[in-house]
Amino acid sequence: MKTLILIDIQNGLTKAKNLYEEALFFDAINSAIEVYRKSGLKIIFVQHNNNQLQKETFAWEIDQRVGKLEKDWVIQKEHGNAFQDTCLKTILLETGIDQIAVGGLVSHGCVKATCLGGLAEGYDVSLLKNGHTNWNKDAKEKIEQTENELATKGVKILDIASLKEPVK
Repeated sequence: MKTLILIDIQNGLTKAKNLYEEALFFDAINSAIEVYRKSGLKIIFVQHNNNQLQKETFAWEIDQRVGKLEKDWVIQKEHGNAFQDTCLKTILLETGIDQIAVGGLVSHGCVKATCLGGLAEGYDVSLLKNGHTNWNKDAKEKIEQTENELATKGVKILDIASLKEPVK
């Protein structure tokens, strides 16, 4: 079974910074959400908790431009890897999920760490093409480097725009 895991798409990161290819990023994320929902698959949002993203503040909240619903799962994390010291692995095991698609912020940080964490835990991992970004001056290069590095380690690059039918 598959799930979509969306990392740190929080106001303190999306609205306080100038995201590279922001419109493309939100389009890719929302397209992935739509495809996974139509397929009846779960969507998991991950929120980072730190001094900048303090729990229960506006900065900590998930950006409203993302199509999150009340029924979507939300987990909290304090490390880059969403598997580290969270209930993520337990949720995946209990629901029979063995394939994860990851998107969110930032490409070379928490998104990369979670993809590598998923591989280390034995999951089939995909990274959403255009569904991860950052705000660095060399943003495009960081995105390309991250995708290339993860691909060499076995992460598939998933172009959600190529999926016309629901995910199986």
